[in-house]
Amino acid sequence: MFCTSCGAQAGAGSAFCSQCGKPLAAAQPAVSLDKAGSQPMWRPGQMDEEMPDGVKGWSWGAFLLNWIWAIGNRTWIGLLAIIPYVGFLVAIWLGFKGREMAWRAGGWQNLDHFNRVQKNWSRWGVGIVLALFIFGIVSAVLIPAHMADERTTVADGTPYDDFDDILPATPGTRLERGRFNSAAVPLSASLNTSAGILKRTKGADGNYRMTVSGTPLFKGEDAQWQFPVRSFNQSNGREAILMASSGGRGNSCDTLFFFLLVDADRVSNTPLFGTCAAQGRYRQRGDTIALELPKTGGVSQILLRNGEVIEDGRTITLDKLNDPAR
Repeated sequence: MFCTSCGAQAGAGSAFCSQCGKPLAAAQPAVSLDKAGSQPMWRPGQMDEEMPDGVKGWSWGAFLLNWIWAIGNRTWIGLLAIIPYVGFLVAIWLGFKGREMAWRAGGWQNLDHFNRVQKNWSRWGVGIVLALFIFGIVSAVLIPAHMADERTTVADGTPYDDFDDILPATPGTRLERGRFNSAAVPLSASLNTSAGILKRTKGADGNYRMTVSGTPLFKGEDAQWQFPVRSFNQSNGREAILMASSGGRGNSCDTLFFFLLVDADRVSNTPLFGTCAAQGRYRQRGDTIALELPKTGGVSQILLRNGEVIEDGRTITLDKLNDPAR
């Protein structure tokens, strides 16, 4: 080492020149702060021209998870995906531009770190959407089947599919089945029965009533709301006519039913029954008629057997509340 002032040679490690006494200037090696092979952390605000290759591209995570992805990547404008109607358009925009916005938001160690995180977002997005799609298909198949299973029993535990079996099989009889709907077009306003012509007739007071050969069946408040729904032929020329009583019970119950039991000598009626539903299914074998009416949580079963009405296993007796003549 030589003194830069006087040129004299100085000893190694000396701080001052032995000839002139001036301090010796030691050469300091340049220090590099960059580590070999490392990439600088991306800083927010850098321009697109400085954006590295491999950042731009489609993002399934941003498209499928949109606002969730936006929160996780601090891309707050992506929260617009929550807004109805425009949300889908925002999701498409995030799919195209989301990676670039996430890169600008900063916080990435390097490009590899950024790509790993975005790839995980895409995997989660595809996985969740695929799981929801499969769940929707399975639900569409299983829920109707489950609802059908719930309808397989009526209130007294009789299997719905075995409903036909509760009707007694007698020689020479066959099972008839179908549907009825009192809200649809009712039976003809005039029916020729063994007791005479059953007809809905307008009275002097302007109200309609069911009459047999001109004689009103009932004169109570419910009479103006009654009309025939279906006629069932029975043995020895008798008939069982399913009647609806609609409107007379107020808005709380749309429809109740009863049977008119008609033969050549007399016309009688059963008590009112029903679940307030206007439609259902029927089965008939011989003189026994079975009805199914929907109700909350299942189906109600009504049997007409030997002139008696049995509702969900319980025989209904005529009283003031269920009398069609009231």
